Amino acid sequence: MSFADNIKAKIKDVDVEKQLTDLVDEGEKLVQEAVTKAGDVAHERRDDVQGWLEKATGAINDKTEGKYADKVTQVRDTLLGGLDKLAQRRTPSAPAEPTDPPQLPEA
Repeated sequence: MSFADNIKAKIKDVDVEKQLTDLVDEGEKLVQEAVTKAGDVAHERRDDVQGWLEKATGAINDKTEGKYADKVTQVRDTLLGGLDKLAQRRTPSAPAEPTDPPQLPEA
């Protein structure tokens, strides 16, 4: 048996393909969880980020005497748009707990 045949036999014995598939699946799951958590944070902190961007925009416009105001506003809007897209990937809201139907008085 040649060296290449030995390697092929070892690969079959270890079932590398299945292990790689499992690894990729686990990696995709972890990435999705990370994106969801980042979406949660983006949703919860959007107002804070918007405030920071407004403060930065004002400071830049003051320093440049408004020379680049349109560009700065465009960057701010792009960043907020990206934040909103990320926030849309947050954990879906849990469905509301079903409530008991109202009880009718007995006649």
